[in-house]
Amino acid sequence: MKIPASVKAEARAWWVKLDGGSDDPSLLAEFERWLAADAAHAEAYRRLQQLWSDLAEVEPGLVPVAADLPLQPPKPVSAKIRQRAWLPLALAASLALWWLSPLSLGLRADFHTGFGEVRDIALSDGSTVHLNGNSALLVQFGAGQRRLTLLRGEALFEVSPDPARAFQVQAGDGLITALGTAFNVRVDGDNVEVGVTEHSVALDVQRGSGRQHGVLAEGEQAMFSREDGIGPAIAVDQLAATAWRRGKLVFENRPLGDVVAELNRYHRGLLLIGDAALAERRVSGVFRTDQPLAVLAALESSLHIRSSRLGDYLILLHR
Repeated sequence: MKIPASVKAEARAWWVKLDGGSDDPSLLAEFERWLAADAAHAEAYRRLQQLWSDLAEVEPGLVPVAADLPLQPPKPVSAKIRQRAWLPLALAASLALWWLSPLSLGLRADFHTGFGEVRDIALSDGSTVHLNGNSALLVQFGAGQRRLTLLRGEALFEVSPDPARAFQVQAGDGLITALGTAFNVRVDGDNVEVGVTEHSVALDVQRGSGRQHGVLAEGEQAMFSREDGIGPAIAVDQLAATAWRRGKLVFENRPLGDVVAELNRYHRGLLLIGDAALAERRVSGVFRTDQPLAVLAALESSLHIRSSRLGDYLILLHR
């Protein structure tokens, strides 16, 4: 049975919603109605369940990937191509040594996490920070301020109210002020992504030589950077956005480059992509965070791409 992409997306959304073992009768009843509405619904969910049981063994025929380009049979790789593939690895080696070192940001951070580690941090004001893997956080609390700086990575902030002290998170070139209780922040190079899971936040972002201000409401997400300012607010699936707390990654029609960048957060090594066109291949799926190399092998098999490796610590994906 051919399953439409929209039905696959719905199945993944239901998987995330029910992942925590919800016993909400209304939610379960809604799920049963969705299953019964169309045979394709039940089949899509069955395949997703099968995929989860098989991913640990990396079964080539069951891979959570959808590509926008037609798949072609693998072609022999010439010696010259292999040499070109290894060149970026050699050039990246010195960078990787520094990138992998905890000293790069650990000296500045009050809290940091290793690859694949998720840490829950209880702050002195009663707030809680859930720090994702390979992340670093600086905390500056005083009589008149609650200021945190997300130096690297991703964190979910659950804020305890304090009318006398605003709760603010510095990330990249922007300042995020809590107007409610919970929001997720992700630093990705020069870009910062903010998603609000409860109430709202205010954004104050450096754009060029000026400032830009905005507000994100519950269920909204936006990107910002110094170059582009605050991007448009879009609806965000809150369960999917915080699935990393339950050891899962959810991608919906995302570039392979984004997927590999996320896998780098959970793999004690460096994953690279050989060319820009390959990085734009589209991927959809629900993946486990504790098996990044198994996910990588599944991507290679599904997209018919190859990898050149220095052990498991420096891996280059290429055609």
